[in-house]
Amino acid sequence: MLHRQLRRLLLCTPLAAAVALAAGSSALAHIDPDPQDAPAGSEQRISFTVEHGCDGSPTIQLDLRLPDGMTEVTAAPPDGWNGAVVDDVVTFSGGSLPADEEGAFAIVGTLPATPDVTVYFPTVQRCEVGEIRWIDVPSDGSGADGDEPAPAMRLTAPVATTTSEAATTTATTTTTSTTIADTTTTVAPTTVAPTTVTPTTGPETTSSAATTSSAATTSVAPTTTIAEADQSDDSDTGAIVVAVAVGAAAALVAGLVIWQLRRRS
Repeated sequence: MLHRQLRRLLLCTPLAAAVALAAGSSALAHIDPDPQDAPAGSEQRISFTVEHGCDGSPTIQLDLRLPDGMTEVTAAPPDGWNGAVVDDVVTFSGGSLPADEEGAFAIVGTLPATPDVTVYFPTVQRCEVGEIRWIDVPSDGSGADGDEPAPAMRLTAPVATTTSEAATTTATTTTTSTTIADTTTTVAPTTVAPTTVTPTTGPETTSSAATTSSAATTSVAPTTTIAEADQSDDSDTGAIVVAVAVGAAAALVAGLVIWQLRRRS
């Protein structure tokens, strides 16, 4: 009797070990994001790898919920699959992933801007028969995994930029406005020295320029005006006419006298 029980135990032990090993490998096959940590607020391409199906059934759909604060997300499905983003859920469908094959499903987006926190991507893996709900999120903040843990990513501090990089990426074009001050050009008045013309007698007339620093006008010696010249010409003409008339009268009288004398003789 004892021998039979021992023999049964030896036969059952390998089968139990194989079942336990299969169950354990299935539980350890998580859906982890790649990368598993990234700078907060950065734009990333995140790939989620499905390692197996649902108890031998092929995967036909994947529904992935985005963490709060993630923006500008687009789906990057594998060949033969479709990807859509509705509200905060990314859905991959239209394909079939064999249960014994791995498949990568990717998204591209900007991570939340809060560093030093862990964000989660609860995912439901739907198969032709059955589903696996990778949605376990630690409620106590301990980070302990559940039986079907949600994909998790650690957000690190933003990458520090050097001064030159910051100047390159965030440089603000400054328009320099050159203000030209109103410039008043004061031109000093030019003093012109007056020129005095002194009339002299003789064949030559010398014109001398007397320079006076404080004078502002030019003094010219008095000259005969046109009206005065006309009056002088009129006087000269009248005198000539009178002299001619007197001479003519005298000649006439003399002629008469001579004529009378010749007639008497």
